[in-house]
Amino acid sequence: MDYCNLADLQCFAATSHQCATQVQDYLQGRLHSVGAQYFCNADIFIDILCTCDAVISGSTTLHILLLRLRTPWTLADLDIYMLQVTSMLMLSCLMAQDYHIVTEGDDDEVPYTPCNRGQVVLLTNGKRWIHVVVSATASALSPIFHFHSTAVMNFISTDTIFCCYPRLTL
Repeated sequence: MDYCNLADLQCFAATSHQCATQVQDYLQGRLHSVGAQYFCNADIFIDILCTCDAVISGSTTLHILLLRLRTPWTLADLDIYMLQVTSMLMLSCLMAQDYHIVTEGDDDEVPYTPCNRGQVVLLTNGKRWIHVVVSATASALSPIFHFHSTAVMNFISTDTIFCCYPRLTL
């Protein structure tokens, strides 16, 4: 399936229940492989996203959505989008995984459009970086749709993949 784009995977999944399960397992595997790069156990990553009702977006999402062969770059950071109500839980979970806060707030050095973004917290474990983007609205997705580029207007949750502009992105 590494040679299939997301549209092909969707068509393949529509052919049968068994194929749908195979595609779902493949995409979950891609998500787990990302999680394994940031946490000692990929299941921790999935649990944190699920518990905090958060999504990932940005280059990490593109890394999962694009053909594996078309993603030769190394992931530099993980962008997690979430609501204010679960942000303290998220930060606690990340700090329990040996991440520490580098900056937080509305820093001009943080490269995010301020529209619908409440706060950005930058964390590191010394090897990897995580941006926690806290939405200022009732939806964790609002800041994603105000980003400066359509290429990153995508998100992945533990059970959903969304691509705003699939023809332009994929």
